[in-house]
This record gives sequence, structure tokens and C-alpha cells, in this order.
Amino acid sequence: MALLLTSPLTGAARAQTSGSPAQAISALKGEFAKRSSVLFSRNTRRGSPSDASLTVAHGKYRFAAKTGVYAGDVTEAFTVGDLDPVPSRVVNIGRDSYTQSGWESLPKGKEWNHWRDKDSFLWSQNLVDALNPKFLQLISAGAEKVPTKDRYDGVRTSRYDGTVEVGSIGSRQVGIYYSERKEFWDGGRVKWKLWLGPDNLPRRFQAEIVYEPYGAEQRADTVRLNVLYKGWGTPVHITAPPKKLVVEAE
Repeated sequence: MALLLTSPLTGAARAQTSGSPAQAISALKGEFAKRSSVLFSRNTRRGSPSDASLTVAHGKYRFAAKTGVYAGDVTEAFTVGDLDPVPSRVVNIGRDSYTQSGWESLPKGKEWNHWRDKDSFLWSQNLVDALNPKFLQLISAGAEKVPTKDRYDGVRTSRYDGTVEVGSIGSRQVGIYYSERKEFWDGGRVKWKLWLGPDNLPRRFQAEIVYEPYGAEQRADTVRLNVLYKGWGTPVHITAPPKKLVVEAE
């Protein structure tokens, strides 16, 4: 996926001096080094009104110095049209994932599936997410400051907007991911808004992610994200379920 950014290095330098996502990178890495944590809530809408889906999620993340998001506990409800929501929960610790879902069928007495190194559940550095330094670096050059008096998590925020084109976009259980190289399908674009607190840590992130059509019979697909972050540094505990309740996923 060839990244189609057009901003020169001077644009990146301008973003670095003005605050923007570039300063959020340093702030995030400071939280990673402290093995800090954050709470979040997220709405994800996908598709046209006739076939739209909505995923409502909330949870918590813990960080590690080198990996960023090291552990997570996320509860979701997935809805399509007028159907009843399907609940799920994913606990990730390192490369181990434990899942519960209304779609899963488990043996009697078991409540969790265990997955090891399952890419769809694991956090990665190519996610479209304000907690991802690689993504923040990607969008920094095109960031524009927008006047605002918005408050989130009890603090005044600074808002930055922009759009970036990428070579390809896809989705996993953990979120929407991008690649800077073109793969087997056409790429897309991410139109984003980011609100940073006075400590340069994210408090809100919005994105409109458009998958370009990859064939004559295809149409563009759109995903809209709205994420709120709060409680930076709040002590959280993320633990694996009791072994007696876990079965190895097939």
C-alpha cells in the first residue's frame, strides 16, 4: 500500500512545533514507560443506512514501555439493523486472548475461549487509533488546529483535524487497520479529528474511514469511529479468567 501523503517534511516540522498529534506521541510514550492505563468508550458505525451495523464498546487498557497497549479488557455489543445486540468480551494479556461471545458455543462448564497469537484479537501498531504512535506520526504532517472550547475528561482540550490517504484498509476484531503499501485491493482515506488535553494525551478521537471500491461492481464502504478516553493513570487490573472456565479455541 503506497501511502499517498503529499505534505513535505516542513509540514511535519510545523506540526511538531504547534502541538498536534506529534506532541501526543511523546506524551503517550511517557505513559507507556510508566506502565500507565486509560479507560475508554467507543462507537463504531459501518455501512449505509439500509445495512448499517453499530458496535458499542467500553473497556480499559494497560501499557508497557515497548509495546504500548499490552493488556485490554473490552466489552462490546454488536447490532445489525433491528436485530438484538450480540454481546461479547475480549481480554488480552500480551499475546494471549480470552473471548466470550453470543456467537460462540462452548463445552459445558466453560465460559471462555483461549487464543494464542491470534492476529484478529491482538493490538498492533497499524491500527487507526489515537493510542497508536505510528498512526499519530502518519497524521501529524497534515494536522490543522481548529479553535474550540470543548472539554472532555474534565479538562479543556485542543482540537486538530486532517485527512490522510493510505494504500489499503482492513478490519479485525481489535479495530480498523491500515497499511502504507498497496495490497490486493484499493486503498482509502481517513478523515480524522483529535482532541488533546493540556498534557497532550488524547481525550477524544473521531474518524471517517472510507474503503475505496476494489471492483466495478463494488462500492465504497465507510466506517465511523467515535472514541472517548478518560481516567489517564487510573489504576486498573486486567487478569486472565480462571483456568477451570477456559477452553482452548480450535
